[in-house]
Amino acid sequence: MGVFQKIICRLYKSVFARVNVRVCFYAVRLKLWVMGVRFGKCLRVEGNVYVGDGTKVVIKDYVRLGKDVYLGTFPSGSLSIGSNTYIGRYSIILAYDNVQIGKDCLIAPYCHITDTSHNFDDVNQPIRLQQLKAEKVIIEDDVWLGAGVSVLPGVTIGRGSVIGARAVVSKDIPAYSIAVGVPAKVLKKRSNNPERLEN
Repeated sequence: MGVFQKIICRLYKSVFARVNVRVCFYAVRLKLWVMGVRFGKCLRVEGNVYVGDGTKVVIKDYVRLGKDVYLGTFPSGSLSIGSNTYIGRYSIILAYDNVQIGKDCLIAPYCHITDTSHNFDDVNQPIRLQQLKAEKVIIEDDVWLGAGVSVLPGVTIGRGSVIGARAVVSKDIPAYSIAVGVPAKVLKKRSNNPERLEN
């Protein structure tokens, strides 16, 4: 670790709840709006990452955050990211209630994951003034989201699943599935001898 990285680590260590000495920042401007963020060891941040505004953000060991990743939590929300997970550049994760991302996940650039949407039932009131509603999002271990995937509130993506680029996941995806499309539908299961699912 170079002199610059050591200085940055010491600076952030005074702000974060826990930063291991092996955290690596590469020419980073990390915008932090939240106290109590907990990082594991050897976090890699490529640059211009935003973390805020809540108080319950846990990022485990060996996580890598691409350039311009946005991790937004509301004061009531919580976000956890498991060990050895990669989040690609320009991805956005919003947690009003709870978003859980497992270990060994690959999240490609430009993905959008949120547990939050607006109510819009009252036609006599602007949508922006109607209450938010939130449903937990769970992405289990060893999931790969292709570029530009959107994961909507209330969804669980099962372990070992692959979601094709630009898919919109609006319903649960079983473990070891390959799903594509808008809305995302399971195309087949992962196995040594995969068979296409009947329509």
